[in-house]
Amino acid sequence: MNIIIVTGAAGGIGKEFVRQLKNEKGIDEIWVIGRTEAKLQALKDEFGDKIVPYAVDVTDDASMMAFQDVLKEKNPTVKWLINCAGTRALYKPGADLPRFLATIRTNGVGNIAMCYICIPYLKKGSILLNVSSAASFQPLPFNNTYAASKVALRFYTKGLERELKGKGIKITCCCPGWVDTELMKFKPDEVTPIIKLPGVTTGPHVAKKAIKDARKGKSISFPTLKVHRDYYLTKFLPGKVVLWYAEHIECDNVPAVDGKGIYT
Repeated sequence: MNIIIVTGAAGGIGKEFVRQLKNEKGIDEIWVIGRTEAKLQALKDEFGDKIVPYAVDVTDDASMMAFQDVLKEKNPTVKWLINCAGTRALYKPGADLPRFLATIRTNGVGNIAMCYICIPYLKKGSILLNVSSAASFQPLPFNNTYAASKVALRFYTKGLERELKGKGIKITCCCPGWVDTELMKFKPDEVTPIIKLPGVTTGPHVAKKAIKDARKGKSISFPTLKVHRDYYLTKFLPGKVVLWYAEHIECDNVPAVDGKGIYT
C-alpha cells in the first residue's frame, strides 16, 4: 500500500498539500495527522475516501508511539512524508510556560520524531518534505523560541539529507516567510494586529512551490523571492546587521514589541 502522510493537515499549508496531492498517481491513501479528530474527518468529507484521519498529538509521547504501532501493523510504503505541524509565531514580550513548551515540542521535536518513526517506511523514490520557516535563517528577537524551533527542524533536515544519501529518497526543507493562513489571525488578548507584512504569500502558493521543488530533489524550497533574498543576506551580512534587520524590519510592524523581552 502506497500512502502520503501529512502532519498539521487540518488547515493552512498542511491542508493545501492534501488538496494538491489528493489525485497523486499510485497513491492508495492519504493519512492526515492532527490533534482534532473532527477537523480531520472534515478533510475526508471534503476530499473523499482516500483520506484516512489519524488523531495524533506530535507533542505527546504516548500518542506518537501509538501511531508508530499503526505503521508497524499496516507496513505501508510512505511515498510522501510532509511535516507541517506547527504553532504560530507569537510576537509578544512574554508567553506562559505551556505556550513556550508547545512551540519547541511541536515545531521542532514533534516533526523530527515523525521523521524518525516514518523513515523505515520510505523507499527509493519517496519524498520527505519538512516545512520550516524563513525564521530559521537568523535569531529573531521577541520571537526567539519560534525561530529556534524552526532552525532545529531545518538543520535536522539538512543533516538527514546527508545521512540518507544513496538511498534514493528526496529530502527538502520548505522555508516560507509570512503566509496568509489562520495562524496569522492573532487574538486581541495576545497581540495588537499586525499593520503590514513584508513579502506575504498564500498557502496554495507555498504548497505548489514546495511540491515542485521536492519532486526536483531541491534541498531548500524558497516560496518567494524575498525569502530567497533573505536567506543569502543572512549568510553574507555581519551578524549584528542581520539582528538589526530582524528586530527593526521584521518586528517593527508589530506594535506589541516594545523592546522588553521575556526576561526583563
